Amino acid sequence: MRARYIAGMTLGSQPEPPLTAPFSEWLAWALTRHGYDLDERGARRKIAEASGIPPATVSRLLRDTGQPDLSTCYAIGRLLGIRVMPILVRAGHLPPEVLETEPQAPERPHSPTTEEEALTALGLTTDTDRAAVRAMINALTAKHRREDTS
Repeated sequence: MRARYIAGMTLGSQPEPPLTAPFSEWLAWALTRHGYDLDERGARRKIAEASGIPPATVSRLLRDTGQPDLSTCYAIGRLLGIRVMPILVRAGHLPPEVLETEPQAPERPHSPTTEEEALTALGLTTDTDRAAVRAMINALTAKHRREDTS
């Protein structure tokens, strides 16, 4: 997986941008951290399909030509498996102070529910890598069936 670069920084290896950073910078960081290669052809389409956000909106948000509306913030939270409150603050819908008063319940890790989500969670974004993992799983499953184990 190639990580996206901004001003010489690899987003996948950087700490989370501060709340004052542009929304596009945080979104690129978060998507890269969750296995999306933003330089890959079709990445924005994959993000749009996985989130339900229109492709034009995904592109606009990553180009820093606007802030997401409330429903888009919620869709981003679902896609990334994170709480929506910090996203709403980053999008300018709420002041940063709300994060100080928000109950700090432990965040549940996002559990992939589909094969595509599981492969993305593993950082596999290319068709070739995904096909290789599927082939390995099929081979192991066939081996267990032959040996009558699971």
